[in-house]
Amino acid sequence: MSKRRTHSPEFKARVAMEAISGRKTLQEIAADHAVHPIQVSQWKKQLLEGASDLFTRGNKTQAKDESQAREAELFQQYCFAEACRLRQAPDGAGVAEKSLNCSDARELRKLVDHDHPVLTVSRQCELLGLPRSTLYYKPVPVNESTLRIMARIDALYLEDPTTGSRRMVQYLDREGIPISRDRVRNLMQRMGLWAIYQRPRTTISGSPSERFPCLVDLQQFKAPDEVWPTDITYIPLRKGFLYLEAVVDLFSRHVLSWKLSNSLDTEFCLEALEMALASGRKPQIFHSDQGCQFTSGDFVAQLKADDIKISWSGRGRCFDNILVERLWRTVKYEEVYLRAYGDGWEAEISLARFFWRYGHVRPHSSLGGKTPHEVYIETKPCSSRPELTMSGAESVQ
Repeated sequence: MSKRRTHSPEFKARVAMEAISGRKTLQEIAADHAVHPIQVSQWKKQLLEGASDLFTRGNKTQAKDESQAREAELFQQYCFAEACRLRQAPDGAGVAEKSLNCSDARELRKLVDHDHPVLTVSRQCELLGLPRSTLYYKPVPVNESTLRIMARIDALYLEDPTTGSRRMVQYLDREGIPISRDRVRNLMQRMGLWAIYQRPRTTISGSPSERFPCLVDLQQFKAPDEVWPTDITYIPLRKGFLYLEAVVDLFSRHVLSWKLSNSLDTEFCLEALEMALASGRKPQIFHSDQGCQFTSGDFVAQLKADDIKISWSGRGRCFDNILVERLWRTVKYEEVYLRAYGDGWEAEISLARFFWRYGHVRPHSSLGGKTPHEVYIETKPCSSRPELTMSGAESVQ
C-alpha cells in the first residue's frame, strides 16, 4: 500500500488560481501537476469560499491550518511511538488502544512479535489496530494463463474502447478462449477498463427542500421578459472541455448573458443570473431543468429575493426547454464545430464574437427576419401576463 501524497498550501493555492483563471480545463491542470481533477475542483472551491477571510482575519487562517497539520503530524508520531513501546510492555494493561489504520500495513506487520512472552499475537493486532487477516495474508501471484487473457483483453480494448464485457466475451470466443462474462467483467475491473458509451441521466437533481412545477407553455408567452430559460452545455477544447451556461429571453431568443467555467458548480450559474439581471429588467418566470446547480438553495434563494417565479422542467420531458436546446444546436454547428479552441481564453473571445453577431446581426426566421436584440428592445414587456398552463406539473417528482 502506497502512502498518501501530501501537498503544501502554496502548491494548492497555485493550482487553484490556475483553475480560477479558466484558461485551461481541469483535466489539463491535473495532468500538468500530477493530481486528480477532483482535487483541482475542490481546491478551486476552497479558495473561492475562503478568499473573503483574507481581508478579515489576515494570516490567521494559514496559521490555523499549519497548527492543525502540525498537531496531526505529532499525533501520528505519538501513535507510532506507542506501537513501538508494545515490544517492551510486560502486558497489554495500561496501553491506550489507538487506531492506526491510516498507517502503512507493512510497517505495522513489522511491529508484531510472534515470540512475545506475554502478549499474544491477537492482543498485539488489537492494540495496533491491525486486522489479523491482514497480518497473515500473503499476496497470491496471478497465474500465467490469466495474465495472457488480461493481455489479450487489453489489446482488444485498445482497438475498440467501446467494448464491454459482453462483446469482449465474443471477441475472445472467436480466438478460441472460452471464458464467462463474469470473469471478463472482474478482469476488466481489475485492469481499470470501462466501456466508453453515453451514460443515461445527464441531469441529476440535488436534494431541494421544495419543488416547483413547470409553468412554461410555448403557446402562451406573448412578450419579452415573461420567461427566461437557462441551460448548460459542453464546449470541447483540444484538451478537455468547458461548461457553457446561457440565460435567454424565450420570446425574442435574445441571449441575455452567458458564462464559461471549467468546473460544474453553482457559482458560475449565479454569476450568469446576476449578469442578466444587471440590465434592470427581470422575468416573471425563470425556467430551468432539475440540475443540482439550479435546484441548489443559493440559486433558488436568489430568484425568490428578486420576486421571480420558479419553473422546473419535468423529469424526462426534453421538450420543456426545447428552445434553449435549439440555441445549443446553433452554437455548436455555426461556431464551435467550425473552430478548434486551444484554451479557455480563445473559446471565450470567439464565443463573445458569435453571441454578439447572433443577437445584433444574424436575422432570425421565427422573428420575421429581425434580430433577437431588435425584438427584445422594441417589443414592450407585457405587464399583465395571461395564466400559463402548468404543462409539466404532473411530471415533477
